[in-house]
Amino acid sequence: MAHAKADIPDGDAPENPGGVMAIRLVLEILELLATQDSVGVTELARRLNTTKPRVFRHLRTLVDQRYAAQNDDDRYCAGPRLIALARVAGLTPDESVIRLARPTLSWLRDTLGHTVNLSLVYGDGASIVETLPGFALIDFVMRTHANLPLHATAAGKLLLADRRAAGADIPSAPYETFTVNTIVDAETLKMELERVQHQGWATAPEEIMLGINAVSAPIRDHRGQLVAMISILGSIQHIARQPARDLIDTVRTAARQISAALTL
Repeated sequence: MAHAKADIPDGDAPENPGGVMAIRLVLEILELLATQDSVGVTELARRLNTTKPRVFRHLRTLVDQRYAAQNDDDRYCAGPRLIALARVAGLTPDESVIRLARPTLSWLRDTLGHTVNLSLVYGDGASIVETLPGFALIDFVMRTHANLPLHATAAGKLLLADRRAAGADIPSAPYETFTVNTIVDAETLKMELERVQHQGWATAPEEIMLGINAVSAPIRDHRGQLVAMISILGSIQHIARQPARDLIDTVRTAARQISAALTL
């Protein structure tokens, strides 16, 4: 005689040991990704005392869901959704932008070969917080964590143009002169900022140092507010006064990638 199978309330259902172990492993992977700039499959397997195939299988799922990201060197780092969780849990906005931007900074540097800078907005000022040297034999790197002269740098012009579009006044002249090409006239600067606002990117050919040019594009958060700028820096020989269209488009693509990550 068949016996009726007793119903088990959902809350009292027996646990699946394999499922629990898989969840625990995924959480341990996420913890390591959150505390490391990047880590490889072999290192993860060793530190978690498991096999590389198991780690790799979970990593692929995390990458697909954007909780992890894979670098060009086949190492893994925190993805945008994991960093978004960290923001909610207490990671500062500045740290969030930098962590989210790093894979794109590397991609841009590797694609174009120029020095790449990430500048963050601090109120009415900005400073470079992350820089990746380019591949040129003679390279140029700007000092980090120093106030940018807004009127003479590509990133600074983006900030001034954004503030002007929002109705704020630009700083009053006189402006510091760095080279013969530095814009020091208020009306000329206003015209330049109108052009920057219209085109959505900025340059500063030989305005802060002779022989140097930069191209910068804006990074915006989920509110549409300007929070950072990504820039390439190099010799005027390689970044012309009027940069090549594909070079500009590549920098703008990088800015859009970071902006998209910030909107999660």
